[in-house]
Amino acid sequence: MKPTRYLFFPFAVLLIFSGQTDAMSPGSALKKLRKRYRSVATFRADFREVFEWAMTGETTIRSGKLLITKDNRFRIDTPEQLLIADGRNVYRYNRMKKQVIIESISDDSEQLLPRKMMLNFADEFKAITITDLVVDGRAGFRLDLEANDPDASLVSSANVWATTDDLTVHRLKFIDLNSNSTTYFLSDISFDQPVDSSETSFTPPEGVELFDLR
Repeated sequence: MKPTRYLFFPFAVLLIFSGQTDAMSPGSALKKLRKRYRSVATFRADFREVFEWAMTGETTIRSGKLLITKDNRFRIDTPEQLLIADGRNVYRYNRMKKQVIIESISDDSEQLLPRKMMLNFADEFKAITITDLVVDGRAGFRLDLEANDPDASLVSSANVWATTDDLTVHRLKFIDLNSNSTTYFLSDISFDQPVDSSETSFTPPEGVELFDLR
């Protein structure tokens, strides 16, 4: 189990949207995204994750719902499994195998937390290029990024697709050190909505096999 891993428009429409980011350099766009996402307390979205192995071209796709809070709580719910973190521990419930794995959140696992990928991505990279694009039917841009410190990161580069008017990221692509790619397509996005405590707490169901690795 891996951790937590276009629409086509007429040319005339693309011309309308061209030049929307002329005033933004790659660095200034990344700075604006960093400011925008640093202020987020809670983040919800539907997601589709596409993971592609570089050597074989094999692709794995999963979809579900995502909830992330600024204080390292999260909930990732897919038909196959449920991942919940209460800020101290991560609970991995494999519905198919009826197994639960419990692990503590440590400094070593910090890089793998969804908060790092979805909310603090702008802190981990430097901006290389920016390109005007239509994103979710609106004026937007793609930002191409490289890791600040490749030797200390699990990811070598990334791409971010965001809408210009509200600086909301609708798509994220990460390339790891082995050239494998993970792309997240985000929809039904909402920020700073209340989170019930039950959404980030977990009690193992009866009859499951339990592995407590804390």
